[in-house]
Amino acid sequence: MTALVPVITTAGLAAVFNAESDGLAARITHIAIGDNARNPGKNEFKLVNERRRVSIADGQRVSPHQIHLTGVVDGDGPEFWVHEVGFFLEDGTLLAVWSDSQPLAYISNAVPLLLAFDLRLDALPAESVTVEGTGANLSLAAWGEQYTANAAAIVENMARQVNLLYRVHELEKRP
Repeated sequence: MTALVPVITTAGLAAVFNAESDGLAARITHIAIGDNARNPGKNEFKLVNERRRVSIADGQRVSPHQIHLTGVVDGDGPEFWVHEVGFFLEDGTLLAVWSDSQPLAYISNAVPLLLAFDLRLDALPAESVTVEGTGANLSLAAWGEQYTANAAAIVENMARQVNLLYRVHELEKRP
């Protein structure tokens, strides 16, 4: 699969320039996913077959033209192969859209899916788009630190239990 390079929509471009002319930055708030594979165009306003839409959990600027976005798809809903992804602004405007015949992921109710995108916006003025997230930190590095700390505590507890069992065994051997 090639890199996920979305098409900036005409409506999205207009929304960014309108926000910038007011001295503001356009804010990405949602990621939509669907199952329709196609060659996306700049005149799109929505996904062809949107199946789920999630709020951006967290986002940060990587460079003047690149933003890292995360979100989670979970809960009950339709299960499907993801063939289209849309990035929506606060006012509901489709900023950018991606689609491909090769699926990006499978959405299953049994397993939450962490969405993480580095969105390059080279066609837009530097820092003209920001992210409005829910504040949930979905960074894999942050989660890795948490799981490492939990694993260390579990191993330490298991070592204490083995030591205790060894002492009990030694006491039982005494006459």
